[in-house]
Amino acid sequence: MSGLGSAHPALALVGHVEVKMAAEIGSLTLSIEQLLAMKAGDQLKLDQTLDAPVSLLLNGRLVAHAELMAVDDHYAIRILELL
Repeated sequence: MSGLGSAHPALALVGHVEVKMAAEIGSLTLSIEQLLAMKAGDQLKLDQTLDAPVSLLLNGRLVAHAELMAVDDHYAIRILELL
């Protein structure tokens, strides 16, 4: 992949199509019993450390790694690597 912002002739045909990008900070596995026992205030430890890259998913497919940051009062991401 030469980059998400690269110009391409087909862009005129699909440039307006919206896709969903999500930033995944980690995951965990738990049993149905643990899931049903959850309550407000419970803490769930994810499999990633605080300094691990965030995975960027485009329509569910891994496309990049990034670092989590803040811009004003919003979460933001800085692209580290396009895959």
